[in-house]
Amino acid sequence: MGADASRAMFEAMISVFEEAGMPYCILAGYDGYPDSIPSDVDFMMPAEWAPRLPALIAAAAARSGAHLVQHIAHETTASYFALARLDGDCIAWLHPDACSDFRRGGRLWLRAEPILARRRRHPRGFWIPAAGDAFAYYLVKKLDKGGIDSQQARQLAARYAEDPAGARAALRRLLPADDAEFVDAAASEASWTPVAGRLSSLNAGLRRHTHGESGGDRLRQLGADIRRAAVRILHPTGLCIAFLGPDGSGKSTVVAYAGGELARAFRAVERRHLRPPLPFAREHEDGAPVINPHDQPPRGTVAALAKVLVFWARYVAGGLYWLAPRRVRSRLVVFDRYYHDILVDPLRYRIAPGSLAEGLARLLARRVPQPDLVFVLDAPPEVLRARKQEVPEEECRRQCAAYLQLARELPNARVIDAALPLEQVTARVLQHVLAALEARTRARLGIDRAPEGAPGAMPWKA
Repeated sequence: MGADASRAMFEAMISVFEEAGMPYCILAGYDGYPDSIPSDVDFMMPAEWAPRLPALIAAAAARSGAHLVQHIAHETTASYFALARLDGDCIAWLHPDACSDFRRGGRLWLRAEPILARRRRHPRGFWIPAAGDAFAYYLVKKLDKGGIDSQQARQLAARYAEDPAGARAALRRLLPADDAEFVDAAASEASWTPVAGRLSSLNAGLRRHTHGESGGDRLRQLGADIRRAAVRILHPTGLCIAFLGPDGSGKSTVVAYAGGELARAFRAVERRHLRPPLPFAREHEDGAPVINPHDQPPRGTVAALAKVLVFWARYVAGGLYWLAPRRVRSRLVVFDRYYHDILVDPLRYRIAPGSLAEGLARLLARRVPQPDLVFVLDAPPEVLRARKQEVPEEECRRQCAAYLQLARELPNARVIDAALPLEQVTARVLQHVLAALEARTRARLGIDRAPEGAPGAMPWKA
């Protein structure tokens, strides 16, 4: 299913570009397209089309039955999108990565205008660069990243073999003469091992040799980069999800599966049990799962109040120093339990129900950094007891009712029927997450709703 869905999203995107009349070219990795799309779809378009691009990508998502769930401006002239299509409990992805002028690390390497002027049609109908330009793009990217594996070496060799003269001209533009001759010799023999051994010095030569921008252009790019960073801080592209529910509701299993399926919309995924970490805190202090949660008696009043205050302060401090930066850095953070757990099951934390300490915990709950989404996994007590029997039946029933009440009080909570088969539970969780991500992404991009669109003729295809 995944390959077919990715192909449908790619074909819809190309059709939308062609119908809109936007000049573009797929920069790399296109040899197996659209049947095999193993990584990001890097493409180039004119800078004047950048304001219209989000709406075009949203139209492609709608046309292919997908969600536009992520947008990350990773350079002043480059944006990364994520399209997701759910089939059962599995997500198929397409990751368009668009640029106008090609920049990395704030430095201009290749201008869009001449590359688009020399573009050509791929046998499958979409636009690709001239072979020399494709070679130049991929070489700069690999040198800057400091790595060339065997598959990437094959791509470089294929582009060189298509047009050795164009590749040599690109090498002369990009590298000092000695380095250009060295890479040319390796490429002509299709032997990239020597190049892989000299990546550091070749990257240094690339940076010395490539002409920079004028002082005015650099200042304008610096200002644009500062604005880009400010937007990322004010509107983080990461996400925090918390799963709550009684013992036996399957939180740990759903956390692991959902995090894995959603990983490709984020730069990284981090899973936590209960609390965010603190500086210098050892990992075993992270609130390991409790086997018999009600075995120990409640604390006294003073100790219980101190426990609540320390528990709350950990969330506030961890939210500022640990969680907030991860949201800015486009990471997905998934919690198995969260602060609100103490409100439903205070005895787990040795807090007497109805005590002063419990009242303080409820009061402080309003000042805890909130997850973007909270999932409450709910199931009949008899189902929970069949899975885990540590909690008495009466207490299990009370917790089920308390978690449902908590879900009604939290505006970002979603109740999931955890008695369903695991595949259906995870599918419903993923549906909610993708819908929330799409709504957030469209709002940030100024797209009120996903444009209507049905698959139609694809005149670009050969």
